[in-house]
Amino acid sequence: MKKRQGLFLATLVAILMISKISGSTTISVAASNFVFTPAVISATVGDTIKWTRTSGTHTTTCNGQQGTLRPAGAAPWNAPLSAGNPTFSYVITVPGKYLYICEPHAPDMAGVINAVSSTITQITEIVTGYEISQNYPNPFNPSTKIRFSIPSSEFVTLKIFNELGKEVESLVSSKLSAGTYEADWNAANLNSGVYYYRLQAGSFLQTRKMLLVK
Repeated sequence: MKKRQGLFLATLVAILMISKISGSTTISVAASNFVFTPAVISATVGDTIKWTRTSGTHTTTCNGQQGTLRPAGAAPWNAPLSAGNPTFSYVITVPGKYLYICEPHAPDMAGVINAVSSTITQITEIVTGYEISQNYPNPFNPSTKIRFSIPSSEFVTLKIFNELGKEVESLVSSKLSAGTYEADWNAANLNSGVYYYRLQAGSFLQTRKMLLVK
C-alpha cells in the first residue's frame, strides 16, 4: 500500500512539474497608411494571425499571385480589409515562410510570416548540467521530440540544419530558466534525409544527427 501511495505521489509531482511554455496565440497585424504593422512576424503552427483595418481600404492576400508565397499544403487566402470587413483571421497549419500582399498597394504593401512547427514544454526545473539528448523517435516521420537541459538561466537557441549546413528551422531563440525542456518538431514540409540539430546556451554548444524517413 505504501509503495502504491509513493508511486502515486511521485506521478502527481511529475505531472505538476510539467508546464507549457508556448501555446496557440493570436497575433495582431494592423493595416493602415499603405503598410502592415508589424510587417514581419514569427508564429507557431496553431497560432492565429488577425489582420485589422485601421484606415483605408486594403486586402490581405496570399493566393499564388505575384509577390505571394506559402508552404506546400497551406490554404490560400484573399480577404478584404475595409470599413465593412475590418478584420480577417487565418490559422497557421503548416510551417514555413508566407509572403502576402495588399492587392491595391502591392508590391510596396507586403508582409512576411515565419512559421515554425515546434512547441516547447518544460519537464522539470531541477538539473545538474547542460545536456541535449538524442531525438526520439529516430528515424522519424514527420514528427520527433528533442529534449535538452540547462542548469541556469540562459539565452538558448535550438536550430535545425540540413546536410549542406543550411538552417531550415529555428525551434528556440529565447531566454529560458534552468530546467529540462522538450521541443516537438514537425518536418512535414521537408524531404527525407539527414538533419542536424544544434543547441547553444551560453558557452555550451552541441550538435546531434537525426534521420527523416518518409
